Amino acid sequence: MKKVMEFDKEILDLETDFIFDFINLRHDLGLTQKEMAEKSNVLRDKIAKIEAGLYSPNLTSLLKILGPHGYTLKIEKIDKKKKTTK
Repeated sequence: MKKVMEFDKEILDLETDFIFDFINLRHDLGLTQKEMAEKSNVLRDKIAKIEAGLYSPNLTSLLKILGPHGYTLKIEKIDKKKKTTK
């Protein structure tokens, strides 16, 4: 049971990091949620729900949002040492 709880915490940490990175990307691009949504051709509500952690976007949605801004997704190994210093 302890391993399951540790795994759940790792997933929650990764989700939190993703939301933080998603919000920072939008801010770095100098966009409001509305502007990001319009450029991505998605509803602003979807951007807001992603940022609030209320919506877990699927791969297609993420690519649709990130692509028009010059970004994509990348699979990379988790650096557990780095994660502990955050």
